[in-house]
Amino acid sequence: MDWNAFETAWHDSGCRALTDLAAAHPDEQLYAAAFHLFYSDGVKILSPALAANTEAAVHQDHGYSTRFAPPEWRWDVLEAASESMRPWYQRLTEEFFASVSTDAEQDAALDALEAAHDGAMAGVCKAMTATARRGGIHDSLATNFVVVILDGQRGDGEADLIRASVDPQVLATVPELTEYLRACEQP
Repeated sequence: MDWNAFETAWHDSGCRALTDLAAAHPDEQLYAAAFHLFYSDGVKILSPALAANTEAAVHQDHGYSTRFAPPEWRWDVLEAASESMRPWYQRLTEEFFASVSTDAEQDAALDALEAAHDGAMAGVCKAMTATARRGGIHDSLATNFVVVILDGQRGDGEADLIRASVDPQVLATVPELTEYLRACEQP
């Protein structure tokens, strides 16, 4: 797999989706986008969802803020971004699982695929954040706009994914995400 081309394709698709969303809702300010709903089952890997939210859509749900809960966001799945990546995920599935014949080989292939995919998606987040902060997505985005991996299904691993997907200098400019990260790291 050409991971650099994969990251570029995700970056371009994600930025287009966010540009279209911001242009369609000029009176709202997007503060974050997140990749979530990662899925692989040993037979295939699917595209994660790209979500986005506005300040106005943040609310309390049973005492918890929805600020960093993508399933609760106004746009929890930006279909256009995921759809355009479907051929890449078909290729990933074919390349990583085509030559395995035993359960042990399948488990090893899945572990390698998930690690490589997580690394690539972290790179996509950093690149999209940099593009947004340079003004390359839309001028209505929050000045501390961030793209991050928020995958609560990973449990203890979510904190590692946040740290991998957001540069430390960027994290320092998003105090709410820093607080969320600290809460994720609490036992």
